[in-house]
Amino acid sequence: MALLVSLGSALAAPSALAQGQKLQRFEVRSAYIEPAEGVYELNATLNFDLPDGARAAIREGVPLTLHLEIVVKRQRNYWLDETVATLDQHYELAYRALSERYLVRNLNSGEQASYATLDAALDALRVIKGLPMLDQALVSPKRRHEISIRGNIDVRTMPDALRFVLFWSDDWRQRSEWYTWSPQL
Repeated sequence: MALLVSLGSALAAPSALAQGQKLQRFEVRSAYIEPAEGVYELNATLNFDLPDGARAAIREGVPLTLHLEIVVKRQRNYWLDETVATLDQHYELAYRALSERYLVRNLNSGEQASYATLDAALDALRVIKGLPMLDQALVSPKRRHEISIRGNIDVRTMPDALRFVLFWSDDWRQRSEWYTWSPQL
C-alpha cells in the first residue's frame, strides 16, 4: 500500500519543468520581402528566449550563433516545386570583456554592431532588416513562388571543453519551425 501511495504522489507531483524551468520557444513571428535596387530584401521578426545558463555563458565570453536558412521555390502545378535559391545566413553574439560590450556580427558580410546590454543585443538579433536574399532576375512575376525561413541557435561555436560538459543539455539548441509564405512578386 505504501508503494502505491508513494508512486501515486510521484505521478501527481509537478515536473521540474513545470516547477521552475520555463519552456523555451523559438519561432519566426513574421517575414516579408521588399524589392530594392534589383534584389529582394528580407525583413523578419524572430521570437526566442535564452535560458539562464546560456545567458551566463555569453557573459563569460561563449559566443552563440544564430543561423537562418532561407529557401525560395517556384511552385509548379504538375511537377515538383523547383528550388530557385537557398541562403544560409549566420550571426554571432559575443561578449567582449575588454570593452564590456556585446557584439552582434553578421558572419556573411562582416557587418557588426555593439550593444551595452545583453538584452539590447538579443533584441537586435530578433529583428532582421533589409537582408539581401534574392536577385530579382531569378524570379518571374507571372509564376507563383514560395519562401521558407527557419532559424536555429547553434552550440557548435562553443569551446570543445564546454561543449563536452553540456553534451546532454538541450537548452543550448533551439530550432524554429519553417515559416512559409507565398509573396506577390
